[in-house]
Amino acid sequence: MDPVELYEELSRDLGFGAEEAALLRRAQPLVEPHAPEIVDRFYEVLSANPTQRAVFDDDAQIERQKVHLRAWIVSLFDGEYDAAYVQRRARIGRAHVRIRLPQRYMVSMMNLLRRNLRLAFDDEAPQAGWSAEEIRRLWCALDQLLDIELAVMLETFRDDYDARLRTSERLASLGKLAASIGHELRNPLAVIDSSTHLLARRCDDDPKTTKHIDRIREQVARSNHIITDLLELARDRPPVREPVELGELVHLALAGLPRTDKSLRTNVSEGLVVVDGSQLRQVIFNLVQNALQAARSWVQLDAVVSEERLRVVVTDDGPGFTLEAKANLFEPLYTTKVNGVGLGLWLSKRIVEKHDGVIQAQSLPEGGARFELDIPTE
Repeated sequence: MDPVELYEELSRDLGFGAEEAALLRRAQPLVEPHAPEIVDRFYEVLSANPTQRAVFDDDAQIERQKVHLRAWIVSLFDGEYDAAYVQRRARIGRAHVRIRLPQRYMVSMMNLLRRNLRLAFDDEAPQAGWSAEEIRRLWCALDQLLDIELAVMLETFRDDYDARLRTSERLASLGKLAASIGHELRNPLAVIDSSTHLLARRCDDDPKTTKHIDRIREQVARSNHIITDLLELARDRPPVREPVELGELVHLALAGLPRTDKSLRTNVSEGLVVVDGSQLRQVIFNLVQNALQAARSWVQLDAVVSEERLRVVVTDDGPGFTLEAKANLFEPLYTTKVNGVGLGLWLSKRIVEKHDGVIQAQSLPEGGARFELDIPTE
């Protein structure tokens, strides 16, 4: 539903109008001085909840959000609630959706703000000449406005759910399409690949021709990788666990990487892991390939097995993630690359979770990004 239409409908239903707006505007000078302390209290509670705190990268980001929240509190009492005002509220909701803030916290945090606003105003209102009846009417008006704003923001979560449902339907169709044509595409690509090998032998004394042959082979490898992702999407098969030497698994995963001038450092421990080797190779390949594409100069791969758990960490010195990218990294069909498909990280997450493991991503304070997966190997 359009945010403005929703606001107008709820305002009629709740009886929020010009009289209530005037009361809120009159209260603004009393509330505004308390906004900083209300914001500080709000983020004290938020930071104590690990799930909510994990949404934010660092303290600097929280300080920036405090500025926005102070402005939001003051604007509650502007007294003008036109279409532009409503659209700003809807944008706040969409921002919460982008960073994947759990929907339930919208309700609890709004309640926390409501209580703190009451405490602040109750200290000031009697001294400013407000009667008990005026204070009661003010709180009724604020309750109406906050309920309307909460409904507008939560509507953005419903919109996001509808969009994700449509994406799931698209993926189901894509899976059927991949299953029907994936194998057919593999045959001509195999012919192209074998032909380039033969041509490379005959043209090894011609650098220009060799360069173009190498480009063809790289694009064939890229096409094969995309087909592998599409077929994996179509199969959605459970892992078949078998003992695999970790060093060999990593070696095979890295063997298919395209050539690059960036440094790839590896630290791989010896030992057996009981995993689906083909699936884990695909995960490691995806993570390292993405890191190499994002890196400025180097990528570090650490793979260690201990206490029947496999831990793989891929770190790069690239730009890291924006807040939106971090929230959507593992979403299907989401990509920040010009030529990206948006399936690699999503499939990687599914594979790790089917191994009863977890995969996480974070931007590093010094710059760069880190992906870390942890799975049981028994």
